[in-house]
Amino acid sequence: MLGDIALLGRIAEGDLDAFQTFYGRYAGRVLAYARQLAHGGQGADLVEDVVQEVFVAVWRRAASFRPDRGDPAGWLYTITRNKLVDHWRRTGETAEPGGLAELDGRWLAGAETTEAAEASDLRVTMHQALARVAPDQRRAIEMAYFGGLTYEETAQRLDLPVGTLKSRIRSGLKTLRTLLETH
Repeated sequence: MLGDIALLGRIAEGDLDAFQTFYGRYAGRVLAYARQLAHGGQGADLVEDVVQEVFVAVWRRAASFRPDRGDPAGWLYTITRNKLVDHWRRTGETAEPGGLAELDGRWLAGAETTEAAEASDLRVTMHQALARVAPDQRRAIEMAYFGGLTYEETAQRLDLPVGTLKSRIRSGLKTLRTLLETH
């Protein structure tokens, strides 16, 4: 069985079978993540469109994946988040930045699939790791990454210069990466 990085390499070469395998591994997780980011209230059609856009991006941009910058799952989640943020910007909608604590009760409650269990484990792990990040860094990450705000919007809401905000986010993400790598 090919690993995710090898699959992405084959996808970059136009291998449809590799794409189908990759899609099978991640479609459920990306769908669950998109639902969570959309806070459930923005419609199943939006979430399904976003998932489709994510995998079209995978097909087109697989060659841009850089293993030294993270794993394939993280890359997919970043693409998913960016697609939702793009939608919110186009439509003028915004996600309410509520942080991961607010998300706990809604994350696939009661779902019994393997993907749901893995997504739930990911949520718990992320929540635990985020709880160990400095509060000012955690708030900046929550607003910018989970709230769907731009750096400028986040800086304005936190009454910070954009450069300071970016430093906080960078430091917080570095701490998060260290915590998650040891988990």
